Amino acid sequence: MGDDLDTTMRLTSTVYPHASEGESQRNQETLSKRNLYGFNGVPSQYRLTKRISHNNNSMELQTVGVAVEDEAAEKSLSARVILTGFMDFTTSHGITHTYHAKGTLKKLFWGFLTLASTVLLCLHLWIMISGYIAYDSVTNININEARSLDFPAVTVCNNNGVKRSNMPSWMDDLVKSSMGSYLNGSDDKISKNDLVKKISEEISLLNTTEKSMLGYSYADMIILCSFNGENCFESDFWTFYHSVYGNCYSFNTGKNGAIQKTSLAGPSNGLTLIINIGLYEYVKFLTEEAGIKVVIHDQKAMPFPDHDSLSTSPGQVNNIAVKMMNTTRLDGNYGNCTRLDSNEDNMYFYPYNVSYTQWACLRTCYQKELVNTCKCFDPDLPYDYDTIVFNHIEKAKGPCKLTNSTNVNCITEVSSRFADRTLKCGTCYQPCNEILYESTQSTSSYPALSYIDDFVAVINKTNPLLLSKLKDEYGDDQVSFAIQSNFLKINVFHQRMTYTTYEQVASYDDYQFASDFGGAWGLWIGWSILTIFELIELGLDMLVYYCYNANKSQPSQ
Repeated sequence: MGDDLDTTMRLTSTVYPHASEGESQRNQETLSKRNLYGFNGVPSQYRLTKRISHNNNSMELQTVGVAVEDEAAEKSLSARVILTGFMDFTTSHGITHTYHAKGTLKKLFWGFLTLASTVLLCLHLWIMISGYIAYDSVTNININEARSLDFPAVTVCNNNGVKRSNMPSWMDDLVKSSMGSYLNGSDDKISKNDLVKKISEEISLLNTTEKSMLGYSYADMIILCSFNGENCFESDFWTFYHSVYGNCYSFNTGKNGAIQKTSLAGPSNGLTLIINIGLYEYVKFLTEEAGIKVVIHDQKAMPFPDHDSLSTSPGQVNNIAVKMMNTTRLDGNYGNCTRLDSNEDNMYFYPYNVSYTQWACLRTCYQKELVNTCKCFDPDLPYDYDTIVFNHIEKAKGPCKLTNSTNVNCITEVSSRFADRTLKCGTCYQPCNEILYESTQSTSSYPALSYIDDFVAVINKTNPLLLSKLKDEYGDDQVSFAIQSNFLKINVFHQRMTYTTYEQVASYDDYQFASDFGGAWGLWIGWSILTIFELIELGLDMLVYYCYNANKSQPSQ
């Protein structure tokens, strides 16, 4: 122990020849700290040195670093020595083999291999980076089995939007006038589409209650409802008014309670509706088709009976088998999609509390352009100036009128741009997450002739006023004909207890790119992440070396 201390003191005095005993102790502590840093691959006799200038102008070398007993063996460290040491221990195989190769031919051989591998690495990296920044995607399709599935929302609307018995006098006069001029071949006759538009203009000025009183009530239209064999009621339906189809009724929207589920497939394990279309209440000349529009949709989506509905006819049972499709899309660099909580481009959110869909956005874009350009709104579409959808646009003067030639010309121009897609609706992308239902419809006659008497008995028991109405309209001897002309049955059910997922994913994601990037360096030049740190260490060694030699001389006090 004493010998070690004596040796340390002697070596300290050697390194600091002009130090007192106290200074030697402090210098020894400094040396101990400096021993924490060394140069890998450099022989131990090499030490960092710097010149010290004394008062008598004499020059002396001071060794910095780990002291050795053999002072004569110490050598001054240089950048060349550090580089040589690096090439001795680095895991960059090309550098090591080229440096240690014996003879000119071998040095040329390994130098050429290192250069060629580096060129091929650069080419490989270029191909990888080009593929990565292309941001291509693929769609993974999976068919998944399920013990239970969410049942879709089902919306039904009558093709006749206004009951004849509820028709206001102004509407009755307008229909009769239009029908008379049309049948008489008058020059000022208007088309049926224009008639519908005129009626929509007037109805748009009514409040919600007044609108709903024009159409069929739940009791008028839905005679029987059952789900999974259990009765359902009016409280299970959400009602909204459509400008063409009047009162529409939506089952299982989640607005009136929990979303219904089903655990079995087939017609007996879904929704069953027996509907009276009320053909005797159809408005002449105005309604051409008898039947019900059916929309199968996600609970959060707005149903559009004029856009994506199925048509059902009276005198038939309509079996609608559905398959659920869950779609996930990428946004950002991989494409454009819109989150479901985007409401600035969804005018249906505020009156109906429904989520974004592409069609809702497109209709919103069309309505906004009408308000902005024509200073009027389409009466068939929602419009509320106080919402964020429209409050940044000058308020519309009222519904667009066919009697106003300026309005007509403007509407025609906007409609034309919308149809040929020159109307800028740049933010109307598909939703990032969307649930759709694929439907398959089959029909058969309903009710069967052998069942009509039983059906009449059921109607007489549950709704005798309805049976009396049918007899009044068609006669006592035409009840069978009346039933087949007015009633239909709808069965909606899952075709199979499976659902399909469509997931858009990056064809070359970040993890795969990082893996391939590192693999390319290892394949062509044998580098790993540790080799990178070796280069960092080399840079640090050079920095330390040049920092110690930045000042060639230091005055001694």
